[in-house]
Amino acid sequence: MANKFFPVSIDLNNKNILIVGAGKIALRKVKTLLDYNCNITVITKEIFEENFFELEKENKIKIIKNQEFEEKFLVNIFLVVVATDNEVLNDKISKLCMSKNILVNNISSKDEMNLRFSAIYEKDDIQIAISANGNPKKAVDIKNKIKDIFKS
Repeated sequence: MANKFFPVSIDLNNKNILIVGAGKIALRKVKTLLDYNCNITVITKEIFEENFFELEKENKIKIIKNQEFEEKFLVNIFLVVVATDNEVLNDKISKLCMSKNILVNNISSKDEMNLRFSAIYEKDDIQIAISANGNPKKAVDIKNKIKDIFKS
């Protein structure tokens, strides 16, 4: 049976976030998280997106390069985003995080995680989070429809 997720907003201020992987999806997750004043560390064997270097130069993230994931990196971590191109590794890290009650988002699964990112629409003093049961394209489509509603 698939996980059933409860929608919730969470304070990430000064929380330690670990990103495993440095590709396109990992970069998108990092850019989303940067809006919430958290401490982001990226662990990766290889950096696939050049923008990671820029974020590191601007002291917005810390990168541990040429490094495979090790359990020791989970110390004092609030949330992990597993974003490698290796589904088996992603699932292994996700299961480890869940066994330690660490929030984890796994980009390669709809179920091997305990946290999903929502598409977020913000305007003035409202924030609307949209989830489509692990279908990010559908959530973004709905977000865009909400944008259109608030334009009128």
